[in-house]
Amino acid sequence: MLPRCLLPVLLLWTMAAVASAEPGQFTLDQLLERAWEHNTDVAVARLDVEGARSRVKEARAAHLLPRLRLESFGGLVPDAEGDIFNPPGDTSGVRPLGPFVRAELQFIQPLYTFGQLSNLYDAASAGVDVERADLEARRQDVALEVKELYYGVLLAQDLSDLAARLRGELEQWEPQVSPDNADIPLGAPYKLRLALIELANREREISDGLALARAALAWKVGLDESAAYSLGDQWLAPVNADVPAVDALLETAIGHRPDWQKLGAGIAARSAQERAARSAFYPQVFLAGGLRYAAAPGRTDQHNPFVKDEYNLLNGAVVLGLRQSFEFGMLNADLDRARSLRLQLEARRQSALQGIRLEIESAHGEVHRTEQEREGALEARNLVREWVQIARDEFELDPSQVKELVSAFEALAGSEEAYYRAIFDFNMAVARLERIVGVTLRDAGDTP
Repeated sequence: MLPRCLLPVLLLWTMAAVASAEPGQFTLDQLLERAWEHNTDVAVARLDVEGARSRVKEARAAHLLPRLRLESFGGLVPDAEGDIFNPPGDTSGVRPLGPFVRAELQFIQPLYTFGQLSNLYDAASAGVDVERADLEARRQDVALEVKELYYGVLLAQDLSDLAARLRGELEQWEPQVSPDNADIPLGAPYKLRLALIELANREREISDGLALARAALAWKVGLDESAAYSLGDQWLAPVNADVPAVDALLETAIGHRPDWQKLGAGIAARSAQERAARSAFYPQVFLAGGLRYAAAPGRTDQHNPFVKDEYNLLNGAVVLGLRQSFEFGMLNADLDRARSLRLQLEARRQSALQGIRLEIESAHGEVHRTEQEREGALEARNLVREWVQIARDEFELDPSQVKELVSAFEALAGSEEAYYRAIFDFNMAVARLERIVGVTLRDAGDTP
């Protein structure tokens, strides 16, 4: 058992440990999950799916007792004792009032509608698929936005670290570059100072951009903008992506692309609506019936079948009905409208496949182009690094080579930034191709 005197100490130590704990780290996949859960546009699309499901429930309910109502009311009515042979003796019409209650149950059950109800149900079910495709499209749009912000934050972090590192290294050489040193060219101190000022300005600019990117990412995924958080990746690295050929990507897109799935579901819905409009030309067979009951204690219940009292009765019936519409002009207009909407979607589908292929070819080419640019930027960075090392060695041997050193560091800053931006462009090219195809191309386990 822990001594009671140590409990306050332990409590304070625990609170301090919690306060000093590292902020939450989020990988890209975790941020995507948060965005899909908290993003407003995704939530609205999810509610649209629920609305479509309610229409399916409505269409299903039309098959079984679409009309089943019970109406009941009560009030006061003048008493009336007697019958047609023994009427009330009071003929003044002013009689005591008594209570009454009345209830009526009505029902209609379709028996055969020539497929109209089933077609309306199929149309509502296809409408759910349309809304689901819209939801998936919105999820993928949000995923692309989150990826851009995620890679942008990593890019800004790397550029900020680069500027600080280069500025710190140049500042180490500043005391050695003095106008009083005869071995130093007259313009060298100015060139070095201008380079430091440029790096400081660039560092502040990147810092402001980093703060804005972090706030935008937090807002997009549902985090508090003022909350401290960190990313799972420490630096920006190229994603490991398996990018197949265009034909394979096209086949994948046909099975996973949300807008293509929406188009197919829309055609199915319009086709079902067209069949339902055609079914309206045929009669509808149904059962109808009900039960009526009324009671008034102050009035004599009449048992003569030729005498009707609306305040004392009990009757019911079940009948076989047939409904046929002869408004053929209106029915033809509804059918033509449904057929026109279906044909519009089918025409759009014929050209959509070619458009999808063009988008895939363009995005596929962008991935390969940015990959080549990244490789070229990497080669340039390595060359500049070798130049910087040579310039350092020359400066240590001959301080008059300070201009060469500053120029090398300026080239290093440019090549490093170009390399990081080439990685960002490559990652975004892969992300855009993923959005166009509708699937993830990153290798399993690849964090970026």
